This record gives sequence, C-alpha cells and structure tokens, in this order.
Amino acid sequence: MAASAVRGAMALRTSTGRPIAFVRKIPWTAASSELREHFAQFGHIRKCNVPFDKETGFHRGMGWVHFSSEEELQNALQQENHVIDGVKLHVQPQRPKILQGDQTSDEEKDF
Repeated sequence: MAASAVRGAMALRTSTGRPIAFVRKIPWTAASSELREHFAQFGHIRKCNVPFDKETGFHRGMGWVHFSSEEELQNALQQENHVIDGVKLHVQPQRPKILQGDQTSDEEKDF
C-alpha cells in the first residue's frame, strides 16, 4: 500500500515538473515554426507541437511549447502580450494530467 502511494506521488511530481506552456488562439496563418521562433526569445525550445485536424488539414488553434527549464517557462508566462500575425495568444502552464487509475470513488460506475 505504501509503495502505491509513493508511485502516485512520483507520477504527480514528474507530470507537474515539466516546463510546458499550453497555447490557445494560434492564428490559422501561423505554423509551429512561427510558434517556436516567437517563444525562443524566452529560452531553448525542446519541442513545439501544434496538432492538425485530419479532416480539414488545418491546425486546431492550440499547441504546446516544451521548454528546457522551468525558469524559461516562467519567463514566457510573465510576458503579458504574446502576438503572432496580429493575434494575441493565450498562454498558460500545462496542467498536470490526472490519472484515472489512481483515483478512487465510492460510487460504482456502470459501463
């Protein structure tokens, strides 16, 4: 039982410790390269992910920017106005994922 609690704490720590920014309101004219270029002023970008809709071929207007350190992420978050192609982006830290298997409930779920 104690090992399970330790694993849960470790999973939470690693998921919240990642320096990732969630970016919304990305203009349709911008690609991941523009997003990477904009956020590079705050530090080294490890990865920039802008998912595309398979049906339309356009990106979904949101994405994730993975920084190398928490300090670089905080530098980006402190900037109030992030603008690409005249559109103000909404930037926030990535929320930790909640693992369904680690949660407990008194209710029985019908599937």
